[in-house]
Amino acid sequence: MDRRVNGRPVEFSIQFVKRSTGELITYQRAVLTSYHSKGSTINIMEAGASTPRKIRRCLVTRYNNVKVFF
Repeated sequence: MDRRVNGRPVEFSIQFVKRSTGELITYQRAVLTSYHSKGSTINIMEAGASTPRKIRRCLVTRYNNVKVFF
């Protein structure tokens, strides 16, 4: 997720579960804005959005259309 090319973040697709409702959210084009190596959250910004969204890493179900197992 934190890959960069020429200093710019590389886009990826991600699917995660919304903690409050259990709804699956999919971003086809997103970039990682920040993460904390000891923390449990990451900040993802969808293409075209103006503010990042904080999600828990354990709630990610797919990354680049590959199922994620914890």
